Amino acid sequence: MLRKILVVLLIGVIGAGIILYMKQPAETMTMGEYEAMPHIDVTLDMFNITIANSPDDQIHVQMQGHQLNKNMLTINEKNNRFVVKEQQRKKNWQENIRFRSTPTIILQLPKSQSKTLALNVADGDFTIQDLALDTVQVETSAGMVHLKNMFISNAELHTKDGNVTIGKSAIENLTITSNAGDVAVKESTGSAHTIQTVDGQIKMTEATEQPNIQTKSASGDIGIHYKKAPTSLRLTTIAEDVEITLPKYHKKTGMIGDGANMLSAVTKNGVIVIKQ
Repeated sequence: MLRKILVVLLIGVIGAGIILYMKQPAETMTMGEYEAMPHIDVTLDMFNITIANSPDDQIHVQMQGHQLNKNMLTINEKNNRFVVKEQQRKKNWQENIRFRSTPTIILQLPKSQSKTLALNVADGDFTIQDLALDTVQVETSAGMVHLKNMFISNAELHTKDGNVTIGKSAIENLTITSNAGDVAVKESTGSAHTIQTVDGQIKMTEATEQPNIQTKSASGDIGIHYKKAPTSLRLTTIAEDVEITLPKYHKKTGMIGDGANMLSAVTKNGVIVIKQ
């Protein structure tokens, strides 16, 4: 009986220790302030990253998390490029058991001076918001991608295993490719949007009529919900089950009005729903 009591007490102490360990507040470490540069390159292994507008005309870099040190990142400035890299290091077996959230890099960029952003992330989530950029290129193996309040001329987002969400953004030319992840676009505009996913759903909500939208999924549903009824749209849909409920849509011609704008939705093993 005494042994059982001791075991229960030991488990309780260990559990309480883990809870206290997890509840310790995250620290914020300032990496520095840097001169604004037009081209930003970021390469990360497991860290998350948040990129937003700078409060001034400088680049600000911070880390947020537990047990941080400045050797976790290298920062270089050369040839008009600001380069941030997560230091490659050997991981202990304990790091595979995560009791705490993954550290996050906070990168603030001057809105008027940054032109291109290239992100290569192996296993981390990232958010980009409140910026105006000429070009955004993203490569991620296993992480969530979130863009909000963005103004971009050209954006290419490639993810192997992670969801992509875009909200309240104006992206002239957008290309999204995903092997295993859902894509959600809300209240966003542009001239040409191409969205492809192998194993995931595609959802566009509060959408506006645009010159060219192409969506394709190998094994997922496609849903497009217009904020206002399109007035001149040509629709191409391929699926076993298609539901289109738009005012003035002619099923025989696949058009609304003169069909000046184009919408293509193709899925092999899913349902297509297009409505207002």
